[in-house]
Amino acid sequence: MVYTKQAETADTYIERTTYEAGRRYRVRVATSDGMEQTIILGHASERISARLFLEEVNQVQAAIADRIEAINRRD
Repeated sequence: MVYTKQAETADTYIERTTYEAGRRYRVRVATSDGMEQTIILGHASERISARLFLEEVNQVQAAIADRIEAINRRD
């Protein structure tokens, strides 16, 4: 999560960051904004829709809960 500077939009931050870092690092952005997705892909970064990102977060949370439950059953 990033808090942008005053008067800086999230889109501006995303575009600048993916342009600067997308070629050197694996950058992944969650957005459902079609124009932002196009720009992100043009900057060699990955994109995922907000809906799919939420599904992924829920799956990971469930896996963590399952793992904790398995550990607690052993003890």
